[in-house]
Amino acid sequence: MKTEIRYGINAIRELLRATGRTPGDIFTEGFDPRDVGFGLSLIWAGLLWQNRDLTIEEVGDFCDAEEGRYVALIGEATEKLISAFRRSFGLKDDEESEGKN
Repeated sequence: MKTEIRYGINAIRELLRATGRTPGDIFTEGFDPRDVGFGLSLIWAGLLWQNRDLTIEEVGDFCDAEEGRYVALIGEATEKLISAFRRSFGLKDDEESEGKN
């Protein structure tokens, strides 16, 4: 399985649908990597661009296949999701906002 994680608007929609959370929930409540259900959904949504038939169970098996893979993918997925939210919803990051003051 290729592991390049990407979040377009469809991936974000699938993540929200799978978790029942809103973008506001995700940003205000944050994310605990120990929440494996959300974590696997986050990784899964970011991999859908390459395989629309991918299941969350397959992502879990993939993460189990190598020690530390889940943690590494969660870190990457979290960063990319935040960037995708900013891009999709026209939000500025903290550094960009501070530089314009």
